[in-house]
Amino acid sequence: MIWTFAQHFSLEGFGFIQGIILARLLVPKDYGLIAMTQIFFAIAGVFIDSGFGNALMRKKQRTEIDYSTVFVTNVVLTSIFAFLLYLGAPWIASFYNESILKDIVRANAFLLILNSVNAVQGARLRINLQFKAYSFISVVNNVTVGIATIIFAFLGFGVWSLIYPNFIVPFLKFGLYWYFQRWRPKIDFSWKIWKEYFSYGSKLLFSALLDKTWINIYPMIIGKVYSAIDLGYYSRAKQYASLPTNTFQGVLGSVTFPVLCSIQDDDARLREAYRRLIRVSGYVIFPMLMGLAALAKPVILVLITEKWAASIPYLIVVCFSSMLRPIHVLNLNLLQVKGRSDLFLRLEIIKKILALSILLITMRYSILAMCIGSVIVSYISLYLNTYYTGKLIQVGFFLQVRDLLPSFLYSLSMGALVYGITLLIPNMLIQLLVGIILGIAYYLFISTIFKSKEFAYVKLLLHENVTKKYGRN
Repeated sequence: MIWTFAQHFSLEGFGFIQGIILARLLVPKDYGLIAMTQIFFAIAGVFIDSGFGNALMRKKQRTEIDYSTVFVTNVVLTSIFAFLLYLGAPWIASFYNESILKDIVRANAFLLILNSVNAVQGARLRINLQFKAYSFISVVNNVTVGIATIIFAFLGFGVWSLIYPNFIVPFLKFGLYWYFQRWRPKIDFSWKIWKEYFSYGSKLLFSALLDKTWINIYPMIIGKVYSAIDLGYYSRAKQYASLPTNTFQGVLGSVTFPVLCSIQDDDARLREAYRRLIRVSGYVIFPMLMGLAALAKPVILVLITEKWAASIPYLIVVCFSSMLRPIHVLNLNLLQVKGRSDLFLRLEIIKKILALSILLITMRYSILAMCIGSVIVSYISLYLNTYYTGKLIQVGFFLQVRDLLPSFLYSLSMGALVYGITLLIPNMLIQLLVGIILGIAYYLFISTIFKSKEFAYVKLLLHENVTKKYGRN
């Protein structure tokens, strides 16, 4: 957890700074054009894993033929999908009435095939719990690409500065994976193993397709019904709201699944570990998003200037829809740990039918109404996701709400205080600085006053790791 959190925190921190620079160099339409194609490449990204990666991690005894079978499956499926995207690029450009999208889609289709070659190598590091190496590789790749993106944007490449640098990733990753594990994929394939993984992974594949389609259906509809500029405002707000959740969700997704798999047969330990993860997740993520919602206006105006002001109301609302995302990930991970990909798929279908109904109603009014609808969907999904968790390990909706409620109330009072104080300060930069300092101080204070168990646990965790690193006699 420590290594992966350090990885994601450093990457999101760097991404935050990179995003500020790029937002000043590029225009909203550039981000809107990229967001228009996200749904197609998010779906294609699912095929890179095909649901087989999690099946591979869950299997206790793996051989070379297991890895090779998954590798061949990933590359073949991704290549087929990339070819279809290449052929469909003119249709996508016509759908949005943006001719430049044809070249953007075709460039990214080729990139998909290159990335599929590295999927199994990354899974091997996670299977072996080599999170230090995995984190190092991620940081090196993202920093390299980030710097290259800034250079391209500064040189005037516009929207292409968000595409060209990504071609560095597959080659750099391949070299680093080889350095850390000296393993190269083989072109071997077993139908018997494929069928075994498919019975489990196919349900996860379909569930992931539903999830990725839903996450990216908002950009698709906004890009079609409204404009690339409007989509640029929405995507910028979504990106800022996703910074805290991506950090924590990335940790939960990559660490908790293989770790919980190791105790999947011990329900008592699994229940204890799961509840601790729930409480710590809420304690860390809730104040970040409450604070960001309270400081949305100075964050946008100070960091990326007045030209992005239209994204402020979107940012406030999207923070509340993003707040429960890590909790959803934990609940769904548990179903995979228990091997219940059938329940995973059933939940995804139910949630997406509900969410689509709300989307069809809200899209008629405005982008802000669509954002409010996503908040409603997120909170209803909490009840749905916790239903089977309660059945499997007796940690259901009411127990999870009870675990999360203290952190939610601490964060809500902190957000209200920060927002109220900033209304008294006319200068935006001072609003931002005072709001951050006051928010952190108040949250730590109220955690101490009410003797928060999560605060005590986080302090203990940090103390133990600092002591372990530096030593103490």
